[in-house]
Amino acid sequence: MSAQLLNVLKKVPVPIFGTAATALKFGAAKASKAPIAAPWALPAGAGALWFVWPAVDEEWKASIFGGGSEEEAAAKVELSEEAQEKVEKAYVVDAGHVELSDEEKRVMKAVASGDFSDLEKDWDNFMLRAANPEEDDDDDDDDDDDDDDGFGMLIFGIKAN
Repeated sequence: MSAQLLNVLKKVPVPIFGTAATALKFGAAKASKAPIAAPWALPAGAGALWFVWPAVDEEWKASIFGGGSEEEAAAKVELSEEAQEKVEKAYVVDAGHVELSDEEKRVMKAVASGDFSDLEKDWDNFMLRAANPEEDDDDDDDDDDDDDDGFGMLIFGIKAN
């Protein structure tokens, strides 16, 4: 019977190995050397869990290892009505109390209609102030000058020109 099985395995194609018989021989050869690597099983498993465990779903962890979910733990906390009201209103933003100046109202109305000319003036003024073309922003030259006065120059007794 094993001869018939081996003949069938020789005909079954397997990627990388060619046939199932070659794959079976390769696997048997590697399995015979498994006891040599056995001491590394625990460190390899710990390393794999170290990377995989944070990606595991919390619900799956709770279903396998027991314990309640976060929702059940949160349900056990009881708050007074005053505290509950504060929690519910903690992140509510009330935009109705903001008063815009007449200038801001005019700009908002222009932007709503698609006219950005007032803002473009502000953007151009900011750009001129932020990027002065006459000012040299290249700090590399300054860094090179600082290196000449560095600690290494004092140790070796080299003077900067």
